[in-house]
Amino acid sequence: MDTQLIIDRATFNDLKEVMGADFVVELIDTYTFETEGLIAQIYSALAAGDSTTFGRLAHSIKSSSASMGALKFSQQARELEMLGKAGDLAGAGPMLGRFSADFLVVKRCLEDLKNES
Repeated sequence: MDTQLIIDRATFNDLKEVMGADFVVELIDTYTFETEGLIAQIYSALAAGDSTTFGRLAHSIKSSSASMGALKFSQQARELEMLGKAGDLAGAGPMLGRFSADFLVVKRCLEDLKNES
């Protein structure tokens, strides 16, 4: 798997340079743990039909993912956020399924990068 296609190395390397390699390892652990929890909460918001919470949670993932260099994943989160803001979660289920699967790929790539540090 080409990590560069999943994680923008320039963004990630900038983060590593600013924060330090050791701290970035902690950031990766925190990001993956928190994102897993946020995705679970998004599923709950979808099940409850709570578009406001759905959008807010997706926004949180969007921002943190962009900071980590997961730019395409961040864009997916933005699309989910827009569904929430529009109050229309009708097509959100399949999108959320792909989003969850893509997060596992992002997580694996970040773990690989963490092991390089």
